[in-house]
Amino acid sequence: MSRLLAASSLALMLVLSGCKVDPSSPEYWEKTLGKARRAQDQVRVIEALRSSGNLNANFLPFLHGQLASDKKPEVKAAVARALGDVKNVASVEPLGKAVDLGATDSGGNLMNKALASALGAIGDPKTVPELMRLLKARDNYTRIEAVDALGRLRAKEAVDSLIQIAMDETAEPFLNKKAIEALGRIGDARAVPVLMRMLTKERRGVSFYVESSFSLFQMGQPAADALLAVLQGKDDELSRWVKQNGINPASYSFKAAEILGDLRERRAEGALVQQLAFKHEDPRIQAGVRARAADALARMRSAAAVKPLAALVSEPDAGLRRQYTHALARLGGRDALPALEKAAGQGDWYAREAAIDALTMLGDAREQPALEKLVAAEPAKTTAECAELGGEGCEDPATLGKKRAEMISQYGQRLEAAKTCGADSGCWAKKLGDADKSMVARAALEVGRGKSAAHLGALLARMTEKDPDTRMALILGAEWLVEDTKEAAAQAKSSLPTLEKQLSEEKSRTEYVRANEDLRRLVARLQRT
Repeated sequence: MSRLLAASSLALMLVLSGCKVDPSSPEYWEKTLGKARRAQDQVRVIEALRSSGNLNANFLPFLHGQLASDKKPEVKAAVARALGDVKNVASVEPLGKAVDLGATDSGGNLMNKALASALGAIGDPKTVPELMRLLKARDNYTRIEAVDALGRLRAKEAVDSLIQIAMDETAEPFLNKKAIEALGRIGDARAVPVLMRMLTKERRGVSFYVESSFSLFQMGQPAADALLAVLQGKDDELSRWVKQNGINPASYSFKAAEILGDLRERRAEGALVQQLAFKHEDPRIQAGVRARAADALARMRSAAAVKPLAALVSEPDAGLRRQYTHALARLGGRDALPALEKAAGQGDWYAREAAIDALTMLGDAREQPALEKLVAAEPAKTTAECAELGGEGCEDPATLGKKRAEMISQYGQRLEAAKTCGADSGCWAKKLGDADKSMVARAALEVGRGKSAAHLGALLARMTEKDPDTRMALILGAEWLVEDTKEAAAQAKSSLPTLEKQLSEEKSRTEYVRANEDLRRLVARLQRT
């Protein structure tokens, strides 16, 4: 009901009743409610009370009495919503007594859902027993409300029940997912073995990886211990379960690497470097494991990974080469530049471009002559590639070659910026306002490496960047500053409401799914500190 409609309804009731009681008092509302006979009219009165601005703890005796005496579930649901607005722990017992676990009709289910929501809104540990009762409701929406509330309360008493729901093969997958998320919020190590299994679990075509991986990230150290054991082949129990369920063991190498990278688990560095040489009969699995190891090592800024990654940048597959070159771009330094310069002249256009991208993310004025040669050579390379392979744009190789040469020149602006800025993070911070997204990406990583909390605000100010890859660079730069300096961590924590709002508003935006998984982890780090 809109505020205007509620006010109009109340004005009419007041005229008809000739009521002289103070409209801000519980007595006024109790009398007004008493004059409403139909359930829908009673609901309107209660909703009008909620929107009136008068609702406070003085109304609790009236609302508690109404909740206990009324027989109509839709009215009880409205009262529960009002009690959820007040958020007073005195309402826990009345709300609990109103629960009807035997309800099967829509009215009873909606009432139970409202009761669960109100208990969750109160946000007090005293609500936990009642919320755990509601886990047994027949209605999934009620159970979801209870699961969410228990997760927000970090109720360790609920861990065993939530584990059962997470693993329940008969439950709706969405309910399984909500239980997994709640376990991550609670952070109890008892859930780690279950979350490890759910990483590879699929049911009815639904994967639980996203929820399980984030929950393990939230767990922190207990999850890192378990993932490291898997990566090193030391978790015999999980290995048996994997074999019994026909799961490819390599999928755990892939997934464990990704989460350990998110956790910045340096104990995994040696095992991850070894995975860069991972071999498998299926080239797709081999490529996937190597790529995830490269990404994880880049996230933890592993100096030990630069040399083995540089040896891989001649990879002919453009997609896999980009994974390696992107990792090197994030690792920083000049050690990989000779290998990148060589790779920039080899392979098809997409493979060459991946190397050029990384070359200009790391280089400076010293690489400008090499880039000029690449610009000059591109038209001929494009013509030869079109003759051999064909492809989009090859109906006019000369125009395509010219376009590609211009793209390489555009990348060269990063080298000009590096010549100007050097290691001056303040200079790079100014580049964050550049219209060229490729420039912003380099500037974000340079600022992140600079360890100056003074420039965190410039990174956070561009966090709504539309290009997902550029946004990921901004997030990573901010993460590095937060990890490296206490001042940046404190400053970023004050931005939590803004970042949380952005995540909420962009929840349904599929183009930002990958980038916002990183943003969600940044938010979780800040919440943890």
